[in-house]
Formats: sequence, structure tokens, C-alpha cells
Amino acid sequence: MESEGPEDVDLPADDDALDLDDDGFPVTDGVPLVTTLASVVDGSGTANWAYKNRGTKWEYKQDCTNFVSKALYYGGHMKFRNGGRKADHSWWQEYWLFGTIKNKTYTWSAAENLRRHVTRYRHSTIISKASQAKVGDIIFFKWKKEKVYNHAAVVRANSRGEIHLVQHGIKELTTLSDVIARYKKKKDPIEKILVVRVKDR
Repeated sequence: MESEGPEDVDLPADDDALDLDDDGFPVTDGVPLVTTLASVVDGSGTANWAYKNRGTKWEYKQDCTNFVSKALYYGGHMKFRNGGRKADHSWWQEYWLFGTIKNKTYTWSAAENLRRHVTRYRHSTIISKASQAKVGDIIFFKWKKEKVYNHAAVVRANSRGEIHLVQHGIKELTTLSDVIARYKKKKDPIEKILVVRVKDR
């Protein structure tokens, strides 16, 4: 589901995103930007749920963020936040009539909205060094022609300089470098990558 909300949403400052080198791949220097005392969502649980459920049926044409939210909720035990369906501070899903009718917040099912929710209301840590990405971190992608982040995936491993991802996307299991390379020579390459370690309060 594409992000919904006002046209002029505020994106994170450029130094919040993972820096890309001349070839469009993440550089390996930098320091964490945010420190917080909040407890971390269960990253291993998030990644394990995502891995085991990667083949589940898509609920939306673009199901990436819905999938990530389910991983955070069912695997990472991130708690619902009550509020209006369109509000950035709320995050929840409901099913009625034996699952035939679904109702979810914009933050649950759209990448930019989830990005705003976890960075503003979950006191999450933004990672600026690729080598520091951990299992269960969430990666948000912004393409050059898009105004907002429009894809999300879960980190399932970070070994030997390669970040492995699980997602509802073109490939369920992939790597960060593979995703970047897929679009690198196209008219709309990936412009920004944001790695977030979600906190729960």
C-alpha cells in the first residue's frame, strides 16, 4: 500500500539516511544518530516470524509494510497504539467477520507512515553504519522519483558485510546489495535507505 497523507510530508534529514557511495551502495563509516532508554522490540522474534511467514498471502498489491508490521507485532511483540486510522501516533489492525473485513491504520500498511510512526512515537534508533544493522531492524527504501519512503523490509542477518533481508517484494529472501543493484541502472534508482531499530514504549 502506498503511503497516504499530505503531499509535503517531512522526510528525515539527509544525514539520517544511510550514505550511499558513487556506485549507489551503502558506505561503511558513520555513527548511530539516536540513543534512547526505551526497550527494544524483540528483533530475533521479528526476523524469525518474517522468515517463517514470508510465503503468506499478500493482503495488498503492495504488501511490504503490512508484512513488516505483522512481523513487528506477532514476532517482535510491539504493542498496538490506539488512535485514529490516519494518525501517525496510532498503529493497529482489526479483522471482522472471520477475517473477511480488515481495518488497519495507515501506519500499519504504508511505508512512509510506518517510518514516521516508529521514528517519532517509538523513540527508535536510526542506524547510520551498515555494519551495525542487526537482526530484526527495519530498512526503508526511497526511490529517486518518489517523494517518500515507499518500501520496507526486515533484516534477517548481517554477515560478512552483507545485509540479508526478508520481505514481501520481488524476492522474499534477498540482500540489500541485490535490491540496490536491481534499480541502480534504471531511471528511478534507490536514492535513500533508512535503517531503524524499533523501540517499544
